Amino acid sequence: RRVGRAGIMEALRWAADVLFSWKRFHILAAAVIAFEVIACAAAIRFVPYTEIDWKAYMQEVGGFLGGELDYMNLRGGTGPLVYPAGFVWLYSGFYYLTGSDPQGEGADIFLAQCIFAVLYVLTTAVTLAVYAKARPGAPWIVVVLVLSKRLHSIFVLRLFNDGPAALLALCAVLAFQHRRWVLGCVLYSLGVSVKMNVLLFAPALLLLLLRNTGGGAGGLFP
Repeated sequence: RRVGRAGIMEALRWAADVLFSWKRFHILAAAVIAFEVIACAAAIRFVPYTEIDWKAYMQEVGGFLGGELDYMNLRGGTGPLVYPAGFVWLYSGFYYLTGSDPQGEGADIFLAQCIFAVLYVLTTAVTLAVYAKARPGAPWIVVVLVLSKRLHSIFVLRLFNDGPAALLALCAVLAFQHRRWVLGCVLYSLGVSVKMNVLLFAPALLLLLLRNTGGGAGGLFP
């Protein structure tokens, strides 16, 4: 009994160390990523896909791939194309990978969901890297990341462009944390090119660049 109690107490101390010490954050991060892999697979397998914008996306990039370069003439089932060129190039790649057509039909939705599941897990991994660098409070806070039903839905059930844009924006944040200003700005610009809501980062980014580079190109290109 004493051995059993000692083992339980040791396990509890180890769990507390994982949840409250950044020294063991890699264990918690690995557990979160493993959980997200399982969660994405379960969502794809058991939760019905709901068509909202995917067909419209394919119709919009289908026009571009058909030779149309005038934004005024690029349209989908939900209206005119309103996203920047990065979106067009990215979803053109998805168009070919999933075997879509200019009418947005015939796409391999299961493959598209698998691609977005990979993007979601990558986004989670980058977010964990941002937390590991910033260390805001106790490590257990990252467990909250797995609780968002909406995030899983945006990526693997809706295939929205918010997902790839967020991944690029978070990669930019990670680059800025490591003082890689040019790389961060390039990644940030790519994020904006996929969906312009990433521009909401711009005021904070401006202050960050001014504070750390002196407002001159010399700070960006040492």
